Amino acid sequence: MKEKEKKPSLGLKLLKVFLVILVPLLFLIILTMLIMKLAGLDPFAETKQLATSLLPGSHQTQQTGQGANTVSNDSATLKSEISDQSATINRLRNEITQKSDQIDQLKTQLKQAQSDSSQQKKAQQQQSQADKEEVYAQTYKNMDPDKAAAIFDKMTTKKKAAEYMNMLDDKTKAQILENMAASKAAAITEQLKPNASSQAGSSSQDSGTSATGTTSATGTTTP
Repeated sequence: MKEKEKKPSLGLKLLKVFLVILVPLLFLIILTMLIMKLAGLDPFAETKQLATSLLPGSHQTQQTGQGANTVSNDSATLKSEISDQSATINRLRNEITQKSDQIDQLKTQLKQAQSDSSQQKKAQQQQSQADKEEVYAQTYKNMDPDKAAAIFDKMTTKKKAAEYMNMLDDKTKAQILENMAASKAAAITEQLKPNASSQAGSSSQDSGTSATGTTSATGTTTP
């Protein structure tokens, strides 16, 4: 009977084993927390971070968050690049439009300059021809008619002779033609043109003759 009372129960043994394990473990935890506090660390935050890292799926969640942030950053960078490229394209289009307008203006100025140059050249040619005709007219007018006729006789073509002859007044023409061979004079005469001053003088003379005839016919004069 006494032997049975001396035997410890199973529950008491388990309690002793639990206390033997738990008391040193608690002491170790408390000591660790004190050391972390002395080192300037937050034991609760460190414990939470450690537990989070040890939990399955926590690392995957962290990677997913990082991936989402990376995609968001890439999207923002891409939008910024697209915006910059659009601005560059618009700037280049404006520059092209300005260059095109400048080219059109230069083309217009070039056409105007060419037109002015052509008109100036034409006017110079006309003036040069007029000066040349004036020189020829004065030269042949001051020559003896027989010597001038000899020069016209030696001209190879009647067209050329008529061209020079048309530079002279009608009186000088007649004096030169009188001293030329009849056949050559006849050929040149076909291509002669009336002198402008002679036409004006003839018109004035015809008007004066007409007025004189009218006065004679009426037999009266205007006082």
